Amino acid sequence: MNKFFLAVMVLLLGGCNAAYNKAVKEQLAQGYRWVKIPCRPANPDVPSITMDSHDGQKLVCSVLQK
Repeated sequence: MNKFFLAVMVLLLGGCNAAYNKAVKEQLAQGYRWVKIPCRPANPDVPSITMDSHDGQKLVCSVLQK
């Protein structure tokens, strides 16, 4: 499931953002992976990929772990 999420993100952002692609490759090479967590409000001080809820709240549902 984690690989599926990463693959979807790469496909969605793949052609748009060279810096994103470079960061993903470097993080995977360093042993990082996406881990699903219970969705929670995003911390505005931490870079994240967020999802917008129906009430406009930004949520984080995965974290990058080594």
